[in-house]
Amino acid sequence: MNHPYQDIPICLPDTFSWDASRRIPVEENGEPLVSAGYLPEKILASPQYYIHGVEGAIPECFVRRSVLVRLSSAADLLPQGCRLVLLDCWRPRAVQTSLFQKFRSELREKMPLLDDQEISTLASQFVAKPSVSPAHPSPHVTGGAVDLTIVDESGLCIPMGTEFDETTDRSATDYFERKLAAKERMTAAEEEALSNRRLLYAVMTRAGFTNYPDEWWHYDYGNQSWALLRGEKTAPYGAAEPPFRWKSL
Repeated sequence: MNHPYQDIPICLPDTFSWDASRRIPVEENGEPLVSAGYLPEKILASPQYYIHGVEGAIPECFVRRSVLVRLSSAADLLPQGCRLVLLDCWRPRAVQTSLFQKFRSELREKMPLLDDQEISTLASQFVAKPSVSPAHPSPHVTGGAVDLTIVDESGLCIPMGTEFDETTDRSATDYFERKLAAKERMTAAEEEALSNRRLLYAVMTRAGFTNYPDEWWHYDYGNQSWALLRGEKTAPYGAAEPPFRWKSL
């Protein structure tokens, strides 16, 4: 697929840090969480952690109201026949904790010589550390973070170079941009993934989202991560929950 989109900026080492993100004050605006599953002509919901049986995960994708509006705008920018697919959005705190511990366990098996602090630092590249503090909530707990990809007119996910949640350096959004800049030889599959990542990056950033540099699939709006990358002084989204009248999470 050939797309007339600009390069994804190569991320400098100091572009993003969790410590800097958490220092940004949260000024909660009270915007509600809404279901993102009611616009199938533009946006599909495929909650991966529920599908994979992660304890506490829910079979729906909730986002803040303004996030849904911006997702709809991003979907309108896609080539005809393509749609956004939401893989994970709002998470209960229990799911955030479970995912972080699962990533720690995986890393511990792969890297037994690392100490606990090193394992936690590596794990936080792909899953934010769980937090109960209202001053620095995990991005997905706010309803302002979305993990997503694109499907084509056949309903197939377009290649992005890795699977969702792959914990390697290939998942970095600018991975293929770096290869291109270094004049490394790229396969046809890598060139396609580069083009497709540029497409996702273009439609999401034009709709007002920011990208978490270590994950091509993760975009933010309104939370502390977004505020840091946008140079905002405050973040309007803190921890939130959908209005589950009959269920206690």
